[in-house]
Formats: sequence, C-alpha cells, structure tokens
Amino acid sequence: MGTDRSSRCKRKRLDYSGTCVLLCGVARTKEFDETEVLDHALEVFRLRGFKHTSFDDLTRELGVSRQSLYDTYGDKNALFHSALRRYLERGLEFMSRKLEDASPIREVLAGMFEGLNAGNCGKASPGCLMVNSMVELAPHDAEIRVLALGHARAVEGLLASRIGAAQRKGEIGKDKDPVALSRFLYHTLLGLSVASRAFGERDSLRDSVRLALQTLD
Repeated sequence: MGTDRSSRCKRKRLDYSGTCVLLCGVARTKEFDETEVLDHALEVFRLRGFKHTSFDDLTRELGVSRQSLYDTYGDKNALFHSALRRYLERGLEFMSRKLEDASPIREVLAGMFEGLNAGNCGKASPGCLMVNSMVELAPHDAEIRVLALGHARAVEGLLASRIGAAQRKGEIGKDKDPVALSRFLYHTLLGLSVASRAFGERDSLRDSVRLALQTLD
C-alpha cells in the first residue's frame, strides 16, 4: 500500500475544544535576510523601473532562489510593494532625523533639501523610487496611489509640525499657514526629484530651493 501524505508529514497534534488538528512539516528556515533583500530589491527597481525588471533579474541580482522569493513575497508585484514600503520608511526616518535638528528652520530645511538633491543627483543616480513609481504606476495601480498619498500626508505632517515649532519660536510669522506651507514644500520636493533625474544640475536645484524657502519670509 502506498504511503499517504499524512504519514509522510511530521505530526503534531493540538486539541482545540475537542477538535484534533494535524500540522504537517516544519517551516523552512529562510536562506536570506529579508531587510537586506528588500534594500537590494528597491535599488534594482529604482534603477530599472517596475516594468523593466523581470523576476529572473531579481533572482540573479538578489542572489535568492525563485522559490524562496515566491514563498516570502509572492509575485513580483507584491515584492515591489514591499520594497517600496521599505523605501518610504527609510525616507521618513531620514526626514524625521533632519527635522529634529533644533537649528533655525531655514538652515534645517536647506540641509534637508541639499541631502535629498545630493542623493538624487549622484553619478548615474536613478532618482527617487517613490516619484518614479508615481509616474510609472500610480495612474493605474490603486495600491501605489494609496502608498503615495499616505507618504505625502506623513511628510506634510512632519513639515507642518516643524513649521509650527518654528512659529512658536518666532522664526516664521504666525500669519503663515503651516499646512499650506508643508504641502508646498512637499510638492517642491517632488518637483526637485523629477528635475534632478532629468537634468542633474545641482546648482540650479539650489536656486529653486532658495526661492522655495522664501515662502517662509
């Protein structure tokens, strides 16, 4: 008689209200660090874009087997969304650290813009993954739109909080609307990200930042 599936499984019985549950097998030990894989994956997507990155590209670049990626993330779309969320988390952490600086707000914001421009204008930089994704995918991907909107509100919240603190210190007039200013500055960030990828001219980007910060006067 052939051996059935249950006899081949490692058995462990648990009783829940008189119901016997059979658990088969033991979860596989992951062969990779998920955080490292996501950090690497987001750079692959950032360089090539979603549409031009195949699953074969990912397995080759990440050094992880196809089955392991499927088991952990599912398909390419799910992996991309996980990588994008990781990218956005890193971006918010960077911005939060910058805005925690107690220096005058114009210096803080100028340093934040400079740091972002430096990252986007580096040699062969593929630009901002969020902006690239918004342009490539948001028009027809509802989940990307939700992520983009959530990220926008989070960034605007950080900026509005910092602007409010600056107003209480007398660095910015109290007649200024922190929400409107934060939204304008976020839109400036988006525009700079696009311009940095298209042209990479850091001097002209600095001029734009200088003019943008005049809205605080």
